[in-house]
Amino acid sequence: MKIVKKIIFLSLLIFFAETGTGAAHPFYVSICQINYNTQNRALEISVRIFADDLMAALEQRNVKDLHLGEPQENSETDKYIFSYLKDKLQIATEEKTLDYFFLGKEMEDDAVWCYLETDEVKTFNKIEVTNTIFTELFDTQNNIVQVTSKGKTKNLLLKKGNTSGSLNF
Repeated sequence: MKIVKKIIFLSLLIFFAETGTGAAHPFYVSICQINYNTQNRALEISVRIFADDLMAALEQRNVKDLHLGEPQENSETDKYIFSYLKDKLQIATEEKTLDYFFLGKEMEDDAVWCYLETDEVKTFNKIEVTNTIFTELFDTQNNIVQVTSKGKTKNLLLKKGNTSGSLNF
């Protein structure tokens, strides 16, 4: 488990160091944070992805001229992003796949934060995440998943060939 934490730390360090430099990033990573909100009984999900990778993935789906983060951004952009995420990110608790909805997005330098939330979720002991974001584009794509529940934070490192994992709380 120590090796996974070191990989996650190194990936995060490089990910944040490369963001905003204007240079093409040398490796491919996304960060998905899932927090269980006990008051709302919902999973609050934040996904941080590189904007250029997102544009490439959407172009592969024949979605063009989005102008992501620009004043003339296409009014359908959120719909296209949400559709992509619904196909690429699945979350289940106690063997029940959860539906989530799109709250919005926020640009941050060369990255996009996408905010999602589930409807009511009862407390859970196990969560399973499948994350195939950008694995269709990059063989070296890494998807870091961080889940916080019951005062504990646990991590998964998912990648092509190993896109699913589960955590027990």
